[in-house]
Amino acid sequence: MKYDTKNIRNVALYGHSNSGKTTLNEAMLFTAGSIPEKGKIETGNTVSDYMDLEISKKISIHSSISFLEWNNSLVNIIDTPGSADFVGDVVASMAPANSGLFVVNAESGVEIETIKIWRKCNLPKLVFINKMDKDNANFEKCLTHLKESFKGVTFVPLNIPIGEGKDFKGVVDLIDREARYFEENGKKIRKEKAPDNITGLDVHYKEMLETAVESDENLMNKYFNDEALTHDEVVMGLKKSIITGTIVPVMCGNASNNSGIIALLDAITNYMPSPADRNPSLPEGEQDPNSIIEDASNAPAVFIFKTTIDQFAGKISYFVVKRGHVTSDMELLNVDKNIKEKCGKLFKPFGKNLKDVDNLSPGDIGAFTKLANTGTNDTLADVKSPISLPKIDLPQVIFSQAITTKEKKDEEKLIALLQKISEEDPTFKIEYNAETKQNVISGMGETQIKIFLDKIKDKNKIETILLDTKIAYRETIRKKATAEYTHKKQSGGHGQYAKVAIDIYPIEVGKYYEFVNAIVGGAIGKGYIPGCEKGFHEAMDGGVLAGYKVVDVGIRLFDGKEHDVDSSEMSFKIASRNAFKEAMKNANPVLLEPIMELTVYAENKYIGDILSDLNSKRGRVSGQETLSGGLEVIKASVPHKELLRYAIDLKSITSGTGSFEMSFYNYQPLTGKLADDIVAARKKEIVEEKDDE
Repeated sequence: MKYDTKNIRNVALYGHSNSGKTTLNEAMLFTAGSIPEKGKIETGNTVSDYMDLEISKKISIHSSISFLEWNNSLVNIIDTPGSADFVGDVVASMAPANSGLFVVNAESGVEIETIKIWRKCNLPKLVFINKMDKDNANFEKCLTHLKESFKGVTFVPLNIPIGEGKDFKGVVDLIDREARYFEENGKKIRKEKAPDNITGLDVHYKEMLETAVESDENLMNKYFNDEALTHDEVVMGLKKSIITGTIVPVMCGNASNNSGIIALLDAITNYMPSPADRNPSLPEGEQDPNSIIEDASNAPAVFIFKTTIDQFAGKISYFVVKRGHVTSDMELLNVDKNIKEKCGKLFKPFGKNLKDVDNLSPGDIGAFTKLANTGTNDTLADVKSPISLPKIDLPQVIFSQAITTKEKKDEEKLIALLQKISEEDPTFKIEYNAETKQNVISGMGETQIKIFLDKIKDKNKIETILLDTKIAYRETIRKKATAEYTHKKQSGGHGQYAKVAIDIYPIEVGKYYEFVNAIVGGAIGKGYIPGCEKGFHEAMDGGVLAGYKVVDVGIRLFDGKEHDVDSSEMSFKIASRNAFKEAMKNANPVLLEPIMELTVYAENKYIGDILSDLNSKRGRVSGQETLSGGLEVIKASVPHKELLRYAIDLKSITSGTGSFEMSFYNYQPLTGKLADDIVAARKKEIVEEKDDE
């Protein structure tokens, strides 16, 4: 199976949970003859939802790749999850895709995840209004909702329904003004003249024609001279506008009974761009990140956009060919790690199955297995013609918890399993925090983490315990203080002696540390100064309030004394460490808490509750903005302590529709009862840690 790049279509399915993406994927594969019969989510036998947890929970939790052949074209389909917890796979799918097929529930209209994904997706788009057979299905209402949700976007129906709900019988193709009735489980269509009573037929037909001719001066002249446009001319005009993103075509049907699928496949192959189509709206000379790279070398280069680990096949690396042709048993250079990889057999992914192929053309999607040193976001290229490809800008993790095991013996095995999961899903991270002495897992939400841990429990029988992460507070000072300290120890033979005198003072926030050597007259020899600095750094690793790291302190070493025999670098390190702690006690020490910069996305009906909740969390709102589709953005700075479970809180407030991003902002002083409680708790913790040693 070998296709020219111009005959390849890479399409990603996007949409809110329960919009019917997986069912639509089945319908397209069945209609094209890629599978003998359609699988069902209820029976757990679909091509794209094949993991045990997906089958049991009846949701997509990872993206899945399959392909079909239609109209002499190869269509690669990436079915993506609809839950915000798995947005990492959604974002990653935009690297190999050349167009986004947005699936909208005909009853629910445009939902929050659809709006959020739409904003991230810079690809040409096609909308499929699904579930037209449902009782409350309403095509015109959905179309209006699309226009309201995405202001400035021109939506152009290519077909409209014949009936709605239980009366849904087929669609009218607007280009040919033909009724298309679906027969033989949607695998065939019966064409007839469109009924006269179809609502909106003339209006939508006119809008479609006017949109098609706007992209081409010759077509426009013909149209305004009342000359008839051919089918191919209308298709050409629409395709130009679709590829530039000037318009978004809209279609409708019902994936459950294959209604409208033939028309949808025709639209994908006729209108949507191939990897060879450069977006003409881009400035001259600017590379389109979603098109292939054509250069004189024609040497192969592929981009890894997804990694999975299969118990039988091992590590599977999914890639898109960005340059040249790829064959089996190639040796390619991992450009990011500067390591050569022997790539072995070449595959085309089809759900959980891998199909052997000999050759992949530029723009196609494939897979290698058992690449030792390659992961998601890596580029593999010809050794003699390396190239670095743009990385996927993955979303930040927003939910973290500390993790341990019920049985101590399982801890090492658990860490190894979690690291494997982080290879598969780059939005899931595991790291050891040396400061808080916790293993911390982070991800996009509680559901994502729970699903991964359930998987480990089911397959490896490891029971885990989740705890709140400890906050990395800091300590600093608010005024200048002076101290001196003499370290003196005699124990037969050489003793230990060092005396230092220092000033400490506040410095610029974020500067962390400043050292001034003001010794004159050789009171302390130059050879002992590094020992003094080491002592200061050690002292700053644990402050006097609660043992947290000390920041933004300047130290002036201005006097001291040494002994000809008993002084050493170690002696001066000890003296300096103790002098710093003595000075800090008198420098008005204060606790600092980490503040996060928070951005919340939610429907405007929830804004009052969100603002009230942020206020209760000691948050300071810095801005608010209204986006399209009734979506609001709130920006605020909030103490990290208050956001440990914000993923859960926001989900509760917004019925699961809100989302947020956060990043570290700064440290700010914390005083009063809150600070006293934190200090008391930390001191108790230190005592318990010493007792356990």
